[in-house]
Amino acid sequence: MITEADLEQATGEKSAEGFAVAALDLITAKGDRKILAFLDDSKFISSLDENPSVGAVLATAKLALELNSSALPVIVVEDPRWSFYMLHNHLATTRPPLAPTAIADDAVISDGAVISPAGVTIGAGVIVEPNVTIVGPATIGAGSIIRAGAVIGSSGFEHKQTRRGILSVVHDGEVTLGERVEIGALASIAQGFARRTTRIGDDSKIDSLVLIAHGTQLGERVFVAGRAVVAGSCTVEDDVWIGPGATVIDQARIGARSRVGLGSVVLRDVAPDSKVLGNPARLLASAR
Repeated sequence: MITEADLEQATGEKSAEGFAVAALDLITAKGDRKILAFLDDSKFISSLDENPSVGAVLATAKLALELNSSALPVIVVEDPRWSFYMLHNHLATTRPPLAPTAIADDAVISDGAVISPAGVTIGAGVIVEPNVTIVGPATIGAGSIIRAGAVIGSSGFEHKQTRRGILSVVHDGEVTLGERVEIGALASIAQGFARRTTRIGDDSKIDSLVLIAHGTQLGERVFVAGRAVVAGSCTVEDDVWIGPGATVIDQARIGARSRVGLGSVVLRDVAPDSKVLGNPARLLASAR
């Protein structure tokens, strides 16, 4: 559990309100566990009221006055965003040690590959080519291929503007590759956050020079062509094709069996069985 003692240790801020939550997450995140969120803009008050998963909230003194009717513990801090991510960084850097790396006997690992000594599991029949880097925690499913120069588990791009300056966010989550996944040469698959694993489903194929950002989750049989960028926390459902040089905005959902055309810039969710193309991407037709 995360409590006011953790907050004080991370930030030096003492809380008059006691709280105990299972995790940190954004104010809009819903699930089956209680979270600590932060509030630094009044436009998100309605999101707080509508989210039963929030068990406590960090807020400025001004915003705390607007939450007088809330039954939640409200922890008053000068900069909620800074306090939230400082607490996140503290928890991420004080987690228990990872288990030793385990590599299947029949996996073929190039002498030039660099694999973390802890936190990595490599399944049967996996091929890892020269100059690959795998940073734990990461799981590579049976029969997968990691082509030359790819990086699995690189730290994601997450830097927060706060009143105290720029705060870089520690990535502490996992990368999970399913079975028979192929990662192309020089591709980068970013590490997840504790609250959201980066995942690539069975039989998915990622081309060379592709970026799959932190917390993005791909379903099964997803094909991503060269130089495409799928930004953070996206959800790509089964049997999707993402064309060469396409870009998908963070947190977007691409529905099953859809096709994203060459060079497209996806700025909103794409419904299942759709074909989109352009900048910004527009619906052309059903993908079927």
